Amino acid sequence: MSAAAHLAGHGLGLTPVLWTCWGEDWTACATPRSVHRTVVADLDGGGTILLHDSDCSSVPGAWRSSLGALPGILDACEERGYGVGPLRDRGRPL
Repeated sequence: MSAAAHLAGHGLGLTPVLWTCWGEDWTACATPRSVHRTVVADLDGGGTILLHDSDCSSVPGAWRSSLGALPGILDACEERGYGVGPLRDRGRPL
């Protein structure tokens, strides 16, 4: 996050939220399996997972790896007793 982005967000009344784990899904070599493995290795309750849903900041089509990994990531969260929800509900009981 750049200083300019932080200031722009602040000017809009937004609060930056960083991630606690990511899928490294923006790379050309990402696969659903690699994204799942990377996320689950750092998965912890109360965290924020960063996955990309567009090609704006990744190689073309990389979002497919995130989408393919999502069911397994959700299963891992459920197995560990972690609730999953939108960022706007962060800090609220699910």
